[in-house]
Amino acid sequence: MKLTKYGSERIGLEITGKPKNREPEIVTVDFPGGQVEVTRAKDGEDADYWVHVKVHHPKNSMRYPDDGYENGKVTIHGKGVVTETKLDDPELHHLAIRVTRVPK
Repeated sequence: MKLTKYGSERIGLEITGKPKNREPEIVTVDFPGGQVEVTRAKDGEDADYWVHVKVHHPKNSMRYPDDGYENGKVTIHGKGVVTETKLDDPELHHLAIRVTRVPK
């Protein structure tokens, strides 16, 4: 993994996907209202990843009552979205997207 500072308002974390780097299987960023988790789905030089967006929501089974987290909601902006649920569902608290490399 590589941490890069892009000026005073942005930091980047690069997951290289190179086996020799021995990167963690899961990288998590927590913030008020939720978290983003990048999970390696396949090992090796052609590793790919799941990107999970998790929202702190009363119906989220990963939460405990009165855990102190602020609740959040999902707002989607994008093109070509394919889903099994309505993205404006107020009870939506988890999205997962698999990112796979495209051969050159």
